[in-house]
Amino acid sequence: MSRHSTGLGGPPFPYETGPEAGLGGERQSVSGQPDYQALRRTHRRFGVRATAVAVGGFLLYVLLSSFLPSLMNTPLSGHLTVGLALGLGQFVLMGVIVWRYLVHVRTDVTPVVRGLRGMVRHQESGDRRQGAGDRRHGAFEARAGRRGEEFRPW
Repeated sequence: MSRHSTGLGGPPFPYETGPEAGLGGERQSVSGQPDYQALRRTHRRFGVRATAVAVGGFLLYVLLSSFLPSLMNTPLSGHLTVGLALGLGQFVLMGVIVWRYLVHVRTDVTPVVRGLRGMVRHQESGDRRQGAGDRRHGAFEARAGRRGEEFRPW
């Protein structure tokens, strides 16, 4: 587990500021941007809600099975009981949560990420135009500088 996934140690290298970054504090920190903070808050809020719905649905099913077995054994149609219908409903619930997550990412996360990425690329292109004399950057910046194009992960 990296220090960034645990929330310790601050932002990753390309977005650090200050004298230790070797840029004299010229570069703005992405983690300090209001858009980034709003993105984290929105994403966290969605995650908490989705988790609460999923766990709540499962907990309801387990509690009904434990304390109201007569209700869960009530036949609906043929061999289909209320308990079986609710159990199959768990799959539907998970499908709805995944679908809402995809909509959330497409509408709330992706536009903000594109804006922040554009800001970072604009700052990096400004650094390259100014000579970016100090080559203490990581391997990504060295490769991007040699090829004259941006890194593409695919």
